[in-house]
Amino acid sequence: SFFPFRDGRVPGHFHRREPNRSEPLSSLPLKMAVKDTLLLALKIVPLALYLRSAACKYSVPILGCDGELCPVAIGKKADCVPTANTAEQLAWCEHAWTPWANGLMSSAGIDYRFKCGAGDGHEFAKIIGAIEVWGYVLLWVAPQMGAFILTALMTGAIHFHLTFLKDKPEALVVQFALLAASCAVMMLSADAKAKKVKKA
Repeated sequence: SFFPFRDGRVPGHFHRREPNRSEPLSSLPLKMAVKDTLLLALKIVPLALYLRSAACKYSVPILGCDGELCPVAIGKKADCVPTANTAEQLAWCEHAWTPWANGLMSSAGIDYRFKCGAGDGHEFAKIIGAIEVWGYVLLWVAPQMGAFILTALMTGAIHFHLTFLKDKPEALVVQFALLAASCAVMMLSADAKAKKVKKA
């Protein structure tokens, strides 16, 4: 209980603070749990494909990377489906990725040329593979930075498909899905970070 002043006023430090009813407290942990689960799912399901892609670029014989080259991957007719294994990625790197990247370098006035042949150890493929691994690892320690790197990488890949290969957007379902996944991680991680800073 408290003792009011003679005029009826109540001492300020005895005022009861009304709880904020704008949002039930019980819903906050649930929302955080859903967001954390979504982030985890995005990192494991679609974005882990970057690890497989990098493994194939470095000729690691796992997850089908050591499969044979499907002729369809290099524009020939055959009864097979490309799987982006080592043989296919290295062929793409030498005959498509490198000319596209060197064209961009020339347009930007940069005096550097990528190489991706057997004689140089498929240098450009290994550079891309290293960026893929770096971006994916950062997803777990610095999510925004990792997601930004993978988003930039996939933006370049989509540009390559649309401008160099002249693919139609509807044929790039996997690429757009990976782009959306990394963008989602970047936005969700930024939101979580902002809430932590505000809470602190």
